[in-house]
Amino acid sequence: MNGGRFAVLAVLVGTLLAPAARALAQAAEPFPEVPLPHTRSGSHALANLTLLSGAALIGSSFVFEHQADEAYDDYLAATDAATITELYDKSQRLDHYSTAALIGGEVLLATGLWMRFLRHPPPERLSLDWRPDRCALAWRF
Repeated sequence: MNGGRFAVLAVLVGTLLAPAARALAQAAEPFPEVPLPHTRSGSHALANLTLLSGAALIGSSFVFEHQADEAYDDYLAATDAATITELYDKSQRLDHYSTAALIGGEVLLATGLWMRFLRHPPPERLSLDWRPDRCALAWRF
């Protein structure tokens, strides 16, 4: 009976150690090299230009707001009826410019951030590649 127990114990130890032995043999081999896909990073000039344009428009909205405030202060101090109408219209026009510049600048700023950091460039549809194992001109759908 001791022989049967010994056989069962030997089988159990063998099954427990066999996966570990295979793992050591696999670990001794070098890891296979996995090629990383080549990503072409295009120029970010358009995104940067959009960001700068948005910032410039936001800055100009403050200039328009200041000019509108000055025109409104002049409107409050004016006594001539024609001048009052002209200054009020100027104040309103500059206030509209300020609002449009602020909204447009925010839209351009958000678009520039999206273009620069979130948008992935589309794959090239037409490529010209001089390699002996490929066709020189490739058109992808």
